[in-house]
Order: sequence, then C-alpha cells, then structure tokens
Amino acid sequence: MIKTLEDFTEASKLYLEKINTFADKHSISENVKADHVGYKCASTESFENLKSIFEINSDYIFQSIISSRRIAYIKIKQGLETKLGIINFIELQDQKPDGSQIEKFDHVECFTINGTYDEMVKKIAESDTITKSSNQHHPTHDTDLGGGFSFKLTQGPLLTKIKDTEMV
Repeated sequence: MIKTLEDFTEASKLYLEKINTFADKHSISENVKADHVGYKCASTESFENLKSIFEINSDYIFQSIISSRRIAYIKIKQGLETKLGIINFIELQDQKPDGSQIEKFDHVECFTINGTYDEMVKKIAESDTITKSSNQHHPTHDTDLGGGFSFKLTQGPLLTKIKDTEMV
C-alpha cells in the first residue's frame, strides 16, 4: 500500500519504464507528450490518503464528479521523467460506486505534438493493437502495455478539456 509520496514515486518506476519502452518501440518521443498518469483507488480511504499526500506536494488539485465518483487531477511539484516528457499530473480516481475497482496504476494519457492524431494512431497500429475507447465524453485510442496498464492517446491535454467543459 502506498503511504507516502516516496512510496508512490517508487511504485511508479515500473510503469515509467513501460512508457519508455513503448516510446522507443514506436519512435514517438518527438511526436507525443505524456499528459498524466492515472491511478485507481480500491477504496475511499485510499483515495483520501493519497489525495492528502498530494495536497502538500502539489501546485493545485482540481476535483470533479465523473461517473458518480470523485476524480482528482493533481499538478505535482516533482514531475515523473519519461521519454515522452515530464509527467506533471496525476489523475487520481476514487472507487467506483459498484466497488469493482482494484488499486493500481491504470494508464498514461498522451497527446500528439507533431503530426496529427490520426497519423499517430496509424503509426502505433503498424506494430501494436490500438483500439478506440467507448468513452463518449473523453475518446481515446488505447494500447495495453501489460499488467493492466495502458497507453491512451487523446486529442490534447486533459487540463484544456477541464477548462473548456468543467470550469464554465
């Protein structure tokens, strides 16, 4: 269980390596920027504990209710380094109402900075399976990186979407 910021940072290393391996495999470091890492909590207690850890180690936290649960978008002070850039945001997800969620690093969400979204989808599809998500409010194209962790390609930074849709 993650109890400190150091625990979180240490636990993230395996997933950061998965991101780096994927970036190298597809030669996308110059074309894609990592936006955030998604972390799912197995309980409200875990969500509250992690959120409190990040509160004192963040520049800000935006929290919203999405699909009947809290989602916190956190700008961390000390970013996580990857070959797709420094990840400065954590998307912390509270337990789902049905209790089905397990505690884990879930995804890295990225966006294209050179070329088009469709070109990047095609590039990844040349050597990996990439599927369009069924999420209507936030569409992505996803690739499984193993261990229940996925690469999600989206149209732009989540912060832009939050500003445009949540803060109006």
